[in-house]
Amino acid sequence: MFMNPILERHKGELDKCVTCAICQPVCPTFQLSGLEKLSPRGRIVLLRRIVNGDIDPSIIADDTYNYCTLCYACQSACPAGVKTDLLFIGARQEIAAAKGLPKVKKKVFEMLESPERVNKAVRMGSIAQKTLGSATVNRLAGGMNVPKLRGKAILKELPDVIEPEGGKVRATVAFFVGCMSNYVDARAAYASLEVLRRFGARIIIPKQQVCCGAPAFNNGDFATAESLAATNLALFEDAEIDAVISPDATCSGAFRHEIPELVWDNDELAVSAQLVAKKTMDWAEFVLTRLDPRFPPTREPKVTVTIHDSCHLAHTQKTHRSVHDLLAMLPNVEIIPLPDSTICCGFGGSFSAMYPEDAATWAGRKLDTIGNTSAEIGIVSSPGCLNHLDMVRSDRREINYRLMHPAELICERYGWTPGW
Repeated sequence: MFMNPILERHKGELDKCVTCAICQPVCPTFQLSGLEKLSPRGRIVLLRRIVNGDIDPSIIADDTYNYCTLCYACQSACPAGVKTDLLFIGARQEIAAAKGLPKVKKKVFEMLESPERVNKAVRMGSIAQKTLGSATVNRLAGGMNVPKLRGKAILKELPDVIEPEGGKVRATVAFFVGCMSNYVDARAAYASLEVLRRFGARIIIPKQQVCCGAPAFNNGDFATAESLAATNLALFEDAEIDAVISPDATCSGAFRHEIPELVWDNDELAVSAQLVAKKTMDWAEFVLTRLDPRFPPTREPKVTVTIHDSCHLAHTQKTHRSVHDLLAMLPNVEIIPLPDSTICCGFGGSFSAMYPEDAATWAGRKLDTIGNTSAEIGIVSSPGCLNHLDMVRSDRREINYRLMHPAELICERYGWTPGW
C-alpha cells in the first residue's frame, strides 16, 4: 500500500506502542470524550490496521483523527517514545487523500499561497463580523469558529528593517510574524519586536512571507503546506541571518520540526529546510541565550505570574523552560508554579476551529487552574492559545487576572513602546 512519505517513513513507530494507556490521562480529547477510539492508544491501533491495508482510510470517520489537538503530550508521556506527532499528521493526510478535503478548508488552504487574497479575505471577514455578527461568519465558514479578525495585516504596518536600540548590532534576525499576529491580535508580535530591538537585535522582516503551513499540514493538505514552505524557505535561508525568530511557538515549531519532515524527499527543499530549522528559535529562547538580557531595576510594584507552557515548546521543541528562566530575571516578578502547565489549552491542531464548544470547555479547565493560583497574570507564549484563552475568559467574565504573552509583560514592566 502506498502511503504519504511521512507515514511511510515512520510507520515503524506503530510497533513501539505496547497499548499501556499511560498516554490517556494527558490526552485532552480522551478526557473530554471518554472514548477509546479518541485516545492516542485507540488511534494507534486503528492506524496499524490502515497501514496494514486492513481498513480503507476512506471509511474512517473524520473525527477519529481530527478530534485531536495535536498537542503531543501523549508523546512526552510515552515510555517507549512513540512519535505520535508524525503518526497522527500522517494519518490525517491519508484520510484527506482518500476522502477529499471539505470545500471550505480546501478554499482556505489554497488562498494561503496568495497573501493579497488572504489580506482581502481578512478585511472582508472583519467587516462581516462587525456587520453580520460572528455567528453568521462562522456559519458561512462551514461551522468553523473564526477568531475576531483585524482589519489590516500588521505586515503592512511594519518596516522592512528595525535597527537596534543605540545602533549596536548584537545579532541579525529574520522575524516571522505568524498568521495569528498578522491577522488577529498583533500585541505579541509588537512586544516581541520591541524586546529584540532593546537588547541589540537588528530585525529583518521579509514582507513576502506566507503562512508557515501548520493549518494545511495539520489537516492533511501536504501539497499546499509544501508550497508555502518553499516560499518561506527561500526568504529565510539567507546566510547573513543569524536566526529566524517568531513570537508564535506554533510557527517556530513548524520550521524546526514539521517542515523538514514534510519536504524530506524533495531534493530542492530538503537542504534548505534543514538550514532554516537549525537557525529557527522561539523568541524567548533566543533572547535568553543569544542576547544576554540585563533587566534594570524598576519601581514597578511586585506582580505575581503563572506560566502556561505552550505545547509546541513543551512537547515538540522542548524549550519551554526558556520562558520561565527569562521571566525569572525580571525584578519584582514572582512566578507561581502552574499545576499541569504542559497540558493543552484546547486551541491546537485546528481543534478550536472545528470543535469550538469542546475547545472552550477544555480552555475553561486551564483557566480554572490559572485562577486557582491567585496569580495576577497568566503567561501564554502562543498568540493562538492566548487569543483562545482570552476569548473564553472574557465569555466567563473573569477579571481577577489577565493573560499576556511574555514579551508583553516585559514591555509593560518597563513602559517600552515600539521605537521604530
